[in-house]
Amino acid sequence: MKKQLINIPFIESSRRLFNAGGISFKGIFTLIIFYLQLIISIPLSFLQNIIFNNKIKNTKIKEDPVFILGHYRSGTTYLQKLMASDNQFGYLTNYDALFANSCLLFGKKSQIVFQFIINLFRIKNPFFNNSIVLLSEPTEEDDYLMNKVSAYSAYWGLIFPKRWREWLNGSPQLLSPEYTEGWKKEYINTLKFITYKSNGKRLILKSPPNTERVNLLLQMYPKAKFIFIYRNPYHLFYSIKNMWKNAILNYYSVQKLTEEELDDLVFGHFDYLMERYEEDKKLIPEGNLIEISYEELKEDSFNTIKKIYLNLSISGFDTASDNIKSQIEFEKEYKNFSFNFSEDTFNKIEEKWGKYIKQWNYDRMGS
Repeated sequence: MKKQLINIPFIESSRRLFNAGGISFKGIFTLIIFYLQLIISIPLSFLQNIIFNNKIKNTKIKEDPVFILGHYRSGTTYLQKLMASDNQFGYLTNYDALFANSCLLFGKKSQIVFQFIINLFRIKNPFFNNSIVLLSEPTEEDDYLMNKVSAYSAYWGLIFPKRWREWLNGSPQLLSPEYTEGWKKEYINTLKFITYKSNGKRLILKSPPNTERVNLLLQMYPKAKFIFIYRNPYHLFYSIKNMWKNAILNYYSVQKLTEEELDDLVFGHFDYLMERYEEDKKLIPEGNLIEISYEELKEDSFNTIKKIYLNLSISGFDTASDNIKSQIEFEKEYKNFSFNFSEDTFNKIEEKWGKYIKQWNYDRMGS
């Protein structure tokens, strides 16, 4: 992009729509709902901005954040929930993201009302198997930006998946200095918002697109800590495809993908994120990065979290240990999706992701 984006919701959503390469019949109805929500949010956003903008702008981020990196479905959500149970951390909640333009106006009372409605009708999160939506749980900064219809969210690539190479992958946009500077400004404002809501606490953050933004994150927060989590690629492939088929394409996307197009997206986006991470992780100062596997986190959650605190020199583990144990017990209620594995699919996974299967020391026997 040669020109700086005009970061105004109606303009940005329309620009993306006209450049998306068409929409599906079902997508028409999704877009109607989207634009109705956008219209409703305008006066709320304006009012929230008038009341709180200066307070957020003047908020200081006193300690560089802890960033959780990793591909979607690699265990980033589980890891963040465990870390966020430590009261020293602040984080973005589902309520903050879903009601990005009004959450400060209506606060906890509104959150309680909406949670009651969610519980009453047992509204489940389509991204997780048997999980009722909990508005108090942590979520991703790119979700928040997407709900603000920001030009700087990677999740335009979920809405318009046919443009995933340009919009879900950030590189074509991040090649533009204007876009990069705009993204940094928007992201800092987002983190100030979270810090304001969290009463100045250090932030524990998780947004998979940040896996390709290590260089930018270090420019803003050179003392930040990073946790990279990876998962058995055999399982990961099935989990990602399930996420796309049962959640993203059903509820969020306004375009259809063929099976071949979806496979290209899953394999291609993983390769892209991992290549960017492997290239940029060497920029992280020694002692500020730890890499763990999803399998070790699930097998021994408590001691894996303890290892993270020790390796990254994060204080307060002993104080937080009871809360972490309670969160681990709570998470045991969650049941993972089950899949029917195919040898043909395994062969394709090995062909595409063999480098990472070898690097992370996985094999079919562990699948």
